[in-house]
Amino acid sequence: MTLRVTFDTNVLDYACRPERFPKDHRQPQLCKVRDALASKRIQGFYPVTMLTIEGIMRKDRAEVLGSTKLRQGAEELSVTRNADLPDAIRAEANGADIETVTVNFTVEQSARKPLHPEVIARVKAAQALGLRVLKDVPRIGAFTINDPNNEFYLDNGDEKALADWTNKVHEVGRAIEHRGLGIAQVKALGQNLALQDPGSAWFQSLENAKDIHQERAVERAFGEWADGDAIASHIAYGIDVFCSSDVGNSNATNSVLDPANRAWLTTAYGVRFMTFDDLLASLP
Repeated sequence: MTLRVTFDTNVLDYACRPERFPKDHRQPQLCKVRDALASKRIQGFYPVTMLTIEGIMRKDRAEVLGSTKLRQGAEELSVTRNADLPDAIRAEANGADIETVTVNFTVEQSARKPLHPEVIARVKAAQALGLRVLKDVPRIGAFTINDPNNEFYLDNGDEKALADWTNKVHEVGRAIEHRGLGIAQVKALGQNLALQDPGSAWFQSLENAKDIHQERAVERAFGEWADGDAIASHIAYGIDVFCSSDVGNSNATNSVLDPANRAWLTTAYGVRFMTFDDLLASLP
């Protein structure tokens, strides 16, 4: 039976680029994971937050988020003749044609820079092994990566399946945020910093950090946001295992990946956590 594994950012290179760790005493075992991915004995995934959130250099994160703009495209008008409408809608229209106005919105982050070459190399190595990317929690104004040929993301279905995925990822995202985890921490910091500049939105106020301690808190909060959304997406997709070396030690406040919150996620949503060593031990 194929094991489906979400690889956190901190273990993805072990799985996809073991040659980067020639002095690691586990080198033969690392290659086993890569071979298992190549032969499809393990089906691998990683969260898009590795690119959209963690892919921003730490020192640039507040500036990039603060530069977020929602741009409205031109309105497009189309007309559907009454005779072409579904029966139920035709009855409501009382014989009239239906005019539809379509407006496309795009998100721009003018301060966002190209991904670091190491991140690009990691993505290419993962793609070569067939890893798919888990979509993020849908958020208004969020930065997204287009996938017109459906070659990048793991499909989250259409109609009912898509609705179920969307409902689940929002349910888990809200539960994480309600516990003061995930995006809740970066929002709280932004709101506190906004007190210095009441005219700014919370995500613009993150640049108001006035000393090294606040700057580091903002950087950690971005990492916590990425972890929270990654877990929510993992659960919504129903992946078997979340593999990570992160146990929340880098966060000065509660982390979604600390032992207590891992236990909650396992009890509430059945999340099965593995360290990379756990995964190595599970291979024949």
